[in-house]
Amino acid sequence: MTMRTRDLMRRLLLMLMIAAAGLSGLFAAADQTGRVNYYADCMNDTEYATLLKHVFDDDGLDTALADYAALMQTIMSKGYDDWVSYLMSARAALIVARYANDKDQKAVAEAYMNAADSFVETARSLGAPQSAAGVLEALSSSFWYLVDGSLSKGLAFGRIVGDLWDEHPEDFHVLLLTADKYLHSPGIAGGNKKKGLELYQLAEVVAMEEGCAVWDQFSIYAGLAVGYDKAKEDELAYQYALLASDIYSADPLVNEIISNYEG
Repeated sequence: MTMRTRDLMRRLLLMLMIAAAGLSGLFAAADQTGRVNYYADCMNDTEYATLLKHVFDDDGLDTALADYAALMQTIMSKGYDDWVSYLMSARAALIVARYANDKDQKAVAEAYMNAADSFVETARSLGAPQSAAGVLEALSSSFWYLVDGSLSKGLAFGRIVGDLWDEHPEDFHVLLLTADKYLHSPGIAGGNKKKGLELYQLAEVVAMEEGCAVWDQFSIYAGLAVGYDKAKEDELAYQYALLASDIYSADPLVNEIISNYEG
């Protein structure tokens, strides 16, 4: 952790404690929200962390494909429950697929999307919790829309996330996914910027108390940066964008916030 990051964390912790008073109703009503993390055993997975670091620092598709192969060679020998291993493999495949799509490699993207869907179904057959598999089903629907333009899959995303939130608010990754949906979806599709920011604020509290993987911490920082930016809280948006950028450097929304503030 850099000196700049430590200083930002101290300042933001103080602001978070002050802001918590205004959000006490939300937090009190959701004491158990986000407290279950089905990937807690995977927080320090080296191969998975390496893959995400290379993808989200934009180090090239060939590097990402090699990282994915390394993950697949080791994932089943790490002592995770089998369904966890398959869902981790599926999540990694989705990340590679989206990266390949961003690089205009449609055939590669489709191959990894199909692999991800297959792994999710295998995980379900091995007893994966409904919400853990459902989060990846929702992500798959969203990513398929980007890859092949399937409107039905794109529309399914909001429905799946809504059902997960209604039925499994205790799942940490359902909380993150719901926060992202509210923050980034247009109002006509159920978006609510204020609600999205509130849920990311709650996710930060949960992460501070329960711990989370560095990639989930990035999601929280990036979500808060965007949420505060949309709320015209420029200083907070900038500070969280810096924290996110210290983890992964190539996120366009994060970098735009930093550039706008420093420019």
